[in-house]
Amino acid sequence: MKAQLLAMAALVASAPVWAAKPAPKPLQTLHNVSVSIPQDFDQTYPAAAGVEALNDHCRACHSPAMVLVQPRLSAEEWRKEVRKMIDTYKAPVPEDQVEPITRYLVQRQANRR
Repeated sequence: MKAQLLAMAALVASAPVWAAKPAPKPLQTLHNVSVSIPQDFDQTYPAAAGVEALNDHCRACHSPAMVLVQPRLSAEEWRKEVRKMIDTYKAPVPEDQVEPITRYLVQRQANRR
């Protein structure tokens, strides 16, 4: 009987440990930032083969000023970037436009000094 009472007392005494919840995570501190948005959304990409694909499918999010100063990438790297826009960001780019966009970007960079 004494052993049962001792076991019961131990069980009751340890109940708060079982019910304890982890401490809440501290809230993230937010900071104001300022960004400059290119003001060339009325412009189109420079004429070249495949430019229609960029003007139709890329310009809504990516201004020519932003895209045309990107680091030089290989065709495979640009293809991966275009696929990322489609797969991750759900850009509504038809599958048959991936290659024209890729070729345009590679060619524009090749012509850049």
